[in-house]
Amino acid sequence: MLSVEISGTGGASGSMQSTPAGIACRPSCSASFADGTDVVLTATAASGSMFKAWKGTTCSGSTTTCTVHLTGDAQVTAEFQPTTTQDECAGLAPGDPGEPVRLQATDFGNSCDIATSDGSGNVAATITDIFAQPPRDITIVRLFDGSGVSLGRFGYGSGPLFEQLAGFVGTSRPFHSSNSDVFAIDAHGNGIGRDSPGAFLGPAAEDPMGGMVVADSSAQGNHLAAYDGRAHLRWRVALASVGGRITLGVDRLGNTLVVTAQDAAPNFHGQWVDHDGHALPPFTAMADFGTDPFNANLILAPRVGDGLFLEETYPRNGWLLQFDSLAAAALPPPSWLSSRPAGAVHMARGGHAYAFFELPGYRSASPCAQRIEIVAPSGRSCGTAVFPIASASCTTGTINVGYDGTVIQALPLEMQRHNDDGTLTCTWRSWPGFLH
Repeated sequence: MLSVEISGTGGASGSMQSTPAGIACRPSCSASFADGTDVVLTATAASGSMFKAWKGTTCSGSTTTCTVHLTGDAQVTAEFQPTTTQDECAGLAPGDPGEPVRLQATDFGNSCDIATSDGSGNVAATITDIFAQPPRDITIVRLFDGSGVSLGRFGYGSGPLFEQLAGFVGTSRPFHSSNSDVFAIDAHGNGIGRDSPGAFLGPAAEDPMGGMVVADSSAQGNHLAAYDGRAHLRWRVALASVGGRITLGVDRLGNTLVVTAQDAAPNFHGQWVDHDGHALPPFTAMADFGTDPFNANLILAPRVGDGLFLEETYPRNGWLLQFDSLAAAALPPPSWLSSRPAGAVHMARGGHAYAFFELPGYRSASPCAQRIEIVAPSGRSCGTAVFPIASASCTTGTINVGYDGTVIQALPLEMQRHNDDGTLTCTWRSWPGFLH
């Protein structure tokens, strides 16, 4: 039996419908479904009201849909509130970026890559040397404070780097090794933690609640491991035994979704693991991929509040699906996403808005500039900030938003300096805390 309740303050109210049919509250606020059924509940606000949030342990978050996987009796509450006249873009609009802080470093490498910032505004900017041989590192991290003063340097193999409230965490695959390490560094590049799990580390994702999650493969099968901001292992759980290409993402509640795509199959397998390391039953969903899903480049991006968007950046660029947190079902993406670029979104304004930016390699017209659009959770555009580079046209580099809302822009490669000794001088520009 699934029972629902409508609650509201200040006269606010609404209704709820279920799929499969059975609940149409009010008046029908309960129905019987077979154990194992996934029931999708949709809350609709009445005139003068707006949906606020789901209450209880079965459903959570502020999206208007919730999927309940029934294994017995369950109860769900939908809370509504009066519609306010406050502008939803209040406090979100970007304004004028103003003058940037200049960051510069010289090191061995052939590309000036992405930069990010931690919760204190310290910047980690990467230089990559794809032709490096031992003892040189593949990835060099140059660290700066918010005013552009150099703080330190850190080198490692290949792997992602994620911003934290204080410092940075990442994974490193050393030269000629099938295993990888997990590491943590402070704002000066000093190592503050390391773990060597003795397995091949696959995809990784930042945990908005701190640390990161990593998929790993060994003779014992596929696992998901969570690490804190000092690279200490929090938990490690076995995943459903399904071969294929793994994509994972962590939502704003700290719950991880693992998506596994197989060659020449039109569907994919999904499995949630909650923030405490409890693995939920696997499920299967369908998506319209531009090619075999095994060959598609997929990204799971957090939604404001909870849940994840699934996007494809190769061979097509577009938004495929969305998932409510811990739900064993996929939903169509909101219509407002279709005009925004996939693969180029970050949280802004403390997690209350989206920042959509242009992908690197875009050939911009004269004048050369990059743009970041700030979008409210409803999809309404709250304005676009322009970050000018030069009066001529250019092929843009990376631009990113850090933990504290700092915007960091790498100058185009044609504006970086290749030195006679084989080093590369990279220049980034930052706008400290601009989208905090």
